[in-house]
Amino acid sequence: MKQNKLILTFFLLFTVVCFGQKTEISGVVTTASDGMPLPGVNIIIVSTDTGTQTDFDGHYSIQASPGDILRFSYIGMKSKEVAITAASNNINISLEEDYEQLDDVVVTALGITKEKKALTYSTQEVGGEELSRVKQTNPINSLSGKSAGVTITKSSSGLGGAVKVVLRGNSSTTNNDPLYVIDGVPMLNNGNGQNGETPGGDIFGNQIGNRDGGDALSLINPDDIESISVLKGASAAALYGSQGANGVILINTKKGREGKLTVNFNSSITMDQVFSLPELQTEYFSNSVGQPIAENGNVADPKSWGPKVGGAPNAVNDFFRMGTTSVQSLSLTAGNEVAQTYFSFANTLANGVMPENKLLRNNFNLRETAKFLNNKVSVSANINISDQRIWNRPTNGLYSNPLTGLYLNPVGIDLNIYKNQFEYFDESTNMMDQYATSFDENIQQNPYWLTYRNPSKDIAQRVLANVSVNYKISDEFSIQSRGSFDKSFFTFDKRMYAGSDLTFVPVTGRYILEKTENTQQYLDLILNYNKQVSDDLALTAVLGTSMTKYKTGDQILLDSGIGSGLTYPNVFTLANFSDTNSIGQSVTNREVQSVFGSLNFSFKNVLFLDVTGRNDWSSTLVNTDSNSFFYPSVGLTGVISDIFNMPEFISFAKVRASYAVVGKDIPAYATIPLNYIPVGQGNFSIPTFGVIEGETLKPEKQKSFEIGTEWRFLQNRIGIDFTYYNSKTTDQIFFIEAEPNLNGYTQNIVNAGEISNEGIELMLNGKPFIEEDFSWTTSLNFALNKNKVISVHPSLKDDEAILTDPGVNGYGYSLIEGEDFGSIRGRSVIRNEEGLPVVTDDGSGNLAIEATGFETIAHAQPDFTLGWNNNLTLGNFTLNVLIDAKIGGDVVSVTESINDFYGVSKATANARNNNGGMIDVVDVNGNALQMTAQDYYTKTAGRDKLLGEYVYDATNVSLREFSLGYNLNSPVNFIQNIKFSLIANNLFFIYKKAPFDPNIAASTGIGLQGVDIYGQPTTRSIGLNININF
Repeated sequence: MKQNKLILTFFLLFTVVCFGQKTEISGVVTTASDGMPLPGVNIIIVSTDTGTQTDFDGHYSIQASPGDILRFSYIGMKSKEVAITAASNNINISLEEDYEQLDDVVVTALGITKEKKALTYSTQEVGGEELSRVKQTNPINSLSGKSAGVTITKSSSGLGGAVKVVLRGNSSTTNNDPLYVIDGVPMLNNGNGQNGETPGGDIFGNQIGNRDGGDALSLINPDDIESISVLKGASAAALYGSQGANGVILINTKKGREGKLTVNFNSSITMDQVFSLPELQTEYFSNSVGQPIAENGNVADPKSWGPKVGGAPNAVNDFFRMGTTSVQSLSLTAGNEVAQTYFSFANTLANGVMPENKLLRNNFNLRETAKFLNNKVSVSANINISDQRIWNRPTNGLYSNPLTGLYLNPVGIDLNIYKNQFEYFDESTNMMDQYATSFDENIQQNPYWLTYRNPSKDIAQRVLANVSVNYKISDEFSIQSRGSFDKSFFTFDKRMYAGSDLTFVPVTGRYILEKTENTQQYLDLILNYNKQVSDDLALTAVLGTSMTKYKTGDQILLDSGIGSGLTYPNVFTLANFSDTNSIGQSVTNREVQSVFGSLNFSFKNVLFLDVTGRNDWSSTLVNTDSNSFFYPSVGLTGVISDIFNMPEFISFAKVRASYAVVGKDIPAYATIPLNYIPVGQGNFSIPTFGVIEGETLKPEKQKSFEIGTEWRFLQNRIGIDFTYYNSKTTDQIFFIEAEPNLNGYTQNIVNAGEISNEGIELMLNGKPFIEEDFSWTTSLNFALNKNKVISVHPSLKDDEAILTDPGVNGYGYSLIEGEDFGSIRGRSVIRNEEGLPVVTDDGSGNLAIEATGFETIAHAQPDFTLGWNNNLTLGNFTLNVLIDAKIGGDVVSVTESINDFYGVSKATANARNNNGGMIDVVDVNGNALQMTAQDYYTKTAGRDKLLGEYVYDATNVSLREFSLGYNLNSPVNFIQNIKFSLIANNLFFIYKKAPFDPNIAASTGIGLQGVDIYGQPTTRSIGLNININF
């Protein structure tokens, strides 16, 4: 009700302010040097989103009120601000060239700011407006399609789910996540409870439930982000040493500004609807239709291979609901010449598309900046507090997942019966029990029972505090120190009632309570030196040291287990545990100490040389040959447009090249395997893995080379940025089978293998139209990467490192020497030259399908990615459209395979409708035979069958983001600006062949990429956004 009143208030305000008119200000913007008109000058009203650009002749026109301040900014020019008075109606401006700033200053490693033209590597910045225009519950999702070389994959767990981000391909067998840095300080992005590695193994992996526990990034308020800079290459991240091997994403947050108090309020409400659902049939009924239903709800035949009847109700559409996401944020900024304050609060309330799934998040952020002692001392302090709660987060995989029972519901059996009566009273146990069509294969449970009788609650809380002090010793020297404290708390509570499937839930029920804490403490000290050595030579030097302490996975796990369970049924208390065998406690401690430095030479401001070095000492490297490793880089950039005379149409041109070495730490305790005490047993266990006797471990090492060039034409209206890179990562971490040894190890951890990445990135941007009332800016991001496994450990059978063991399933995921990174493994139907399946006699007069052994059937990595972003303005209207594409690669669907096995898929109905319901096959001698569709699919489909038949092209092109906004003119003095927008996300696929969204994976873990295992379908979001500046 409160939310409805708030929306009504805004619409009334919308009606009132539409009747006001502001003064029209117009004029011409020229260059101060020669008086030439400047097209494309950005003109905004300070502290608002209202703005325009000059046309090709330098003319502009904008609506403004007395007291407003206009800011004029242009690439390579000094910005200028002009106050509007009552007499203002024509303002002509001349802008001076800014020789110290070509186009802008960018934030690089360690928070060091540099001129973009001086960079020796590729970097890309995405503004906060681009990230928050169409809000998502995890702000990193908004990077998709907006930065070349960035691949983003969402988990299929819906609200608050984790995101897998890979920069320039996978380089490691263990972890490929980039380092995230907020305001120059590394942050801890540990997730909690990521999905297990096998789709049908123990889905209570680590005994905590096969669910995506989210990550720390999902707790960030997108409205607090000023910009995100992506450092994709090793050269860009070399100053982070062992932390930066996978690239770095720099998040720069907003801070206070000088001036009077300004308030910004933003309200976003979207409706979320599932699409790209599996195609299910409604024609062929189950043989159970018309037969009595058992007392527990079971039917005689849980599959749908019965007669053709038609007209079955669509149970799937009835299960999913319309989701909603509401984000309300408020920020305040004020300050004077000495101190500035920024405060924000955001509330996110979302109802998922699956029943009983909802999210509540609150974010508080306070940042203070100040200068003292005649601006010699600068201080910045920030604290960010977030609290997120998710009820009934969707469970992925096969077990305890409502979608398996939903999709596999026998056709013709009305699921509403099981919705209205998902439980019944069992007189034999004197308890309520599950009312389900079947418990076939332990996966076909009643989706409504799982929804209401397997409830869960996730709580994620985080405190991130940091402080920075900078002292300007002289014009040449300054010293800076920064410290941060990053603490996160995760609580997971899951209650599984008696009556759930007995595979993982005892007859009395099961209770899981897990509490996890992660802590990171960071401290650095940096000395900066800037010297104009001569008229031609300038030097910038940095020397620093840092220390990072980690205490992660500080976990207490309380689980009643799958054996004895609870003493009294459905009493979910710790005192009701029957035994303590599934109770555990663990923690991981790690520390990295570092020294680092850089030398940056500038010759005539046209030639730039960068040399960096970092040395890390890691606690994980104890008992190795050396706990110290050095990571250097060198880069060279030349602004050839300033060195040589260029045609007038070339505004800027530069070339760059760099080489770097970065690394990655080894797992904690790898060199000193720990004993642990099993609960209740009183004796130490024997470690299961360790280093081979007489050998040692060292960090992974990546050597990377990068060259690139950047050109701008026609007074910067067209821009091209091209990069070629080549990297090789050696000394990978492998677990291999151990020879018999005195230590009792079953596995040895070793260094071996090599993974390579080679690719190109192309970024195009342009301003095709710049007129007084109309402008169009566009950018295109293209990236191509070849990700290869050059070698693995020689002891591995068939040169294969198994990341996901198939077990009883038809899906495996491995790294295989000579193949692309991430080989999806499975078996396939053997076919003749005409593509017909080959069959044999199974010895009992029935036909058996000839199949291959386990082999590579797919690779998930795309051939290339493409993002096309467009921003148009027409008067007070704005239009933003983002098209996102991934071309090439493959995905597989366990969902489709099992749906076929049960006869519920549209494909099985089509097979029964065609060719008399027969499938043409041949025997080994080439003789033509036939087998029924049911016989064929029950022998080729299913969780453990021939997954090679379910490989799909992952190519997809989507309208990723859309927004249409209108800036309202406000006559009310206390309101600066109002912008009203229609927004949409994942609106539709322009092209897609896979039966599910290929941009979603079963897990963000390394071993479940490119596979769909009954994950929540993707959603499209359409809604409204209102932004008001006071």
